[in-house]
Amino acid sequence: MMKDRKLPEDQSLVLFTDMNGVPREGTYKKASKAFIEAIGDEGPEDTGNIYPEEDIVSWEYLDKKDRPNPDIMIIL
Repeated sequence: MMKDRKLPEDQSLVLFTDMNGVPREGTYKKASKAFIEAIGDEGPEDTGNIYPEEDIVSWEYLDKKDRPNPDIMIIL
């Protein structure tokens, strides 16, 4: 589906849409040639759902300034 479109940078946070039109947030992994859906705080061993490049109809970078720095812990 995205053959004519440039892919995101490796390990980029992206908002992507699958072939069913469902928008998802996650990370693009160049080595896997796939978009990995973020599914919460289960930990690094839980990779989430994997969507091959060819199953993605569109994507855009998530704006990093709208998200807290993952290296900073927020204590409420």
